[in-house]
Amino acid sequence: MMKEPYYLLDYNISLTNFDILINGVLAFSHDSAGSIYSNYPINHLILSSGLQQIAIRFRPLANVSSIHKDASAIIKVQYLDASTMDQEQLTTVYEYKMPKAESDTLPMLESIGEFKAEVPYRLIGWSDASIIDIKNEVTLELIHNYYRRIHTLFKDKDVNALALLLKKRYEETDTSMYLEEDNIVALNNIFKMIDAEGYVMQDFPDVPKVVFYAKNRVINLIREDKSPIISYLKKAENEEFGFPFYIYLPKGNTGFEIIR
Repeated sequence: MMKEPYYLLDYNISLTNFDILINGVLAFSHDSAGSIYSNYPINHLILSSGLQQIAIRFRPLANVSSIHKDASAIIKVQYLDASTMDQEQLTTVYEYKMPKAESDTLPMLESIGEFKAEVPYRLIGWSDASIIDIKNEVTLELIHNYYRRIHTLFKDKDVNALALLLKKRYEETDTSMYLEEDNIVALNNIFKMIDAEGYVMQDFPDVPKVVFYAKNRVINLIREDKSPIISYLKKAENEEFGFPFYIYLPKGNTGFEIIR
């Protein structure tokens, strides 16, 4: 076993929008058409060694009702040793190739698979989460209020309060990514960057949308355009910066917590 196995989601996709979920939680989403070729670390979504689930959902491009007949996708899960980052060690443990469409009438395409991961840690993550009643209006209001609270803390640049609320997320992410960081310093650096580059925080949306993951145990609140609640805009250059985060309700607790 490698000293620090580091898992990457590798994707080469064109002419389709898509979502990729690891263990039921959204890892990456794309809604900008065109083509995209990149990779994304996913250790923070791997709670412990063993079989992991990967779900891929292809969606039509904007303003059309079916997937483009020439859409294509190759998606891999690969790993290497983070202690060396030796690309020659890169090993593929999962690969999916989108089948060629026989027509242009397919409204959606989903693939669910598994891959085996070996990691030197065990995270609690959302394994102790309560299942949320997605139709409970009181619960939905509590979710909105929690995100509104975080939005206010970002607006006030209250680093100490934010660091406390983000503590569990930071600790588990740092463990899974083999990092040793001062998270208060990291938050301060985010606000310094925002100020230096002239980003303006967007107001809390009038009609946010609640999205549920991991069988209704992990929650995200997003804007109508799917961007995070914590979003900044640099209007002159039309550039955006977002700070997405997921919350959950631990069993036995009465309040939500940030988990990723």
